[in-house]
Amino acid sequence: MEMAHQYFTPEMTVDEAFKLHAGARRVFARFHLGGCSNCAISESHTIGAISVDYGIPLPMLLDSLNALFDQGTLAIGARVRIPDEIRAKIPQLANVPETGEIVGVESGAYTADFGEVRLQGLAEDFISVPSDQPATA
Repeated sequence: MEMAHQYFTPEMTVDEAFKLHAGARRVFARFHLGGCSNCAISESHTIGAISVDYGIPLPMLLDSLNALFDQGTLAIGARVRIPDEIRAKIPQLANVPETGEIVGVESGAYTADFGEVRLQGLAEDFISVPSDQPATA
């Protein structure tokens, strides 16, 4: 069985993980790490130490982190829209144009312009719009 490439390693610090991929924060949060005073993690902690200290199986934590690189990617210039469930949760998005354009990417975080509004998120936060679909305001 072929092993997937390991971007995240047990020796990597939390700070290095955050810099490698913006989605690392969400992965740690799914394991209830870093969100409150009882589950705070130090950015100098290693992923391996977190596994031991918090009782999270290391393979499970590493698999979740490395899966970030299996997500779809968006190209600069790609047209995207905001999922309806996100629009419904954030009333300020009601007047934001329906479609936007990816204008930047860094460490797995995408920047999209929706008219005068600039939003940042992971690929999972946007829905690709087929290039043959007309733009809407």
